[in-house]
Amino acid sequence: MSGNVFVVLLLSFSFLFGLTLWYFQNYAYYQKNQLSELSVTLALNEGIELVKLNNVQSINSKTSPLKFRSCFELKHDFLKSVEKYSSYADATPLRAPGWFKCFDVKSLTADLKSGFAKSYLSIANIEYGIDRVIAVYPNGTAYSWHQINECGSASFAGDALPENCPKQESD
Repeated sequence: MSGNVFVVLLLSFSFLFGLTLWYFQNYAYYQKNQLSELSVTLALNEGIELVKLNNVQSINSKTSPLKFRSCFELKHDFLKSVEKYSSYADATPLRAPGWFKCFDVKSLTADLKSGFAKSYLSIANIEYGIDRVIAVYPNGTAYSWHQINECGSASFAGDALPENCPKQESD
């Protein structure tokens, strides 16, 4: 086999492999969710409350709990009583696939840092070490994603768990 043929085959294989990998990372495992309500944790450990949603766009994947993203509108009742919900410090949304246009991570991150959008805990430890977070704008537009919490960070790194972490269930 001549060197030219080998190089062409190697480049072709590399291109096809890269294209396949890109497809699987961005499209293959995502599924649309059918959400009509979301749980939100009440402040002072008073439980959770179900909140009705409008105009929901939501995706998730069975391959990773961190692939959950949602865009929606909250009903006016939520905005009148935000003080009863547990706020979430250091909310950091993760990038969504490029085709999921409603979730603009750059502007959402900037708005959370400036205080224009407020973040709340939806559910702590939806899977061990992973919290569901909601970011809410004053007009009722809201976004939700999953984020690694301090227990998850320590557990995944193999470090000692902080004292406030729940007990891990063994498989």
